Amino acid sequence: MIDINPQLQSQIFDSLLLHMKAERKDGGFPRPSAARSKTQRGRIQRDKTAGGKIADDKVAGIVRTGGNTGPAKVPDPLVSSPQWDRLAADLRRLGLHKTTADAVVSWAAAQAELSRQTPVKIRVLHPMEREFISVDAYDYLLELYRLGLIGPPQLEQLIENCAFLTSLPATRAQIGKMALRAFSENLELQGLGSSH
Repeated sequence: MIDINPQLQSQIFDSLLLHMKAERKDGGFPRPSAARSKTQRGRIQRDKTAGGKIADDKVAGIVRTGGNTGPAKVPDPLVSSPQWDRLAADLRRLGLHKTTADAVVSWAAAQAELSRQTPVKIRVLHPMEREFISVDAYDYLLELYRLGLIGPPQLEQLIENCAFLTSLPATRAQIGKMALRAFSENLELQGLGSSH
């Protein structure tokens, strides 16, 4: 286990949030052709017939399997998205070892892809819950959920924890601290850091 102090965990969380927002805004990395829509496949087919190659494999974020001649291609999120490259560089600037930074980036890429593939379940607050969480705080919580930084269990737990705060309704700053704690616990479970 790697010892990551709480201040560094906060900086990692902020960097992840920033880069995952940017990655989501950019639309993520290209999907394999089987996962593309008919419109996308048709457009790619027209591009091929019009001029041959679509783009350089490295630029398109594709890694060939089975050597350079094999037709099978799979997306490589660390190669295909400049956002992930920038995130890895930011994490190394924060002081993380390259291996740890790459592990965090791989986790973030997997979470982002999972959140894109999994339909977002709408979570409507009960009237009582609306009393102890502000609209701004709930928006922030939903954003973390939509980006994949927290999952459904953490979302529910964070909403429940708001009921036990001494000052209500919960603010965005309070939700931010609780979300950071949940993120730190997640890092610890994966062997990437200590939440102490």
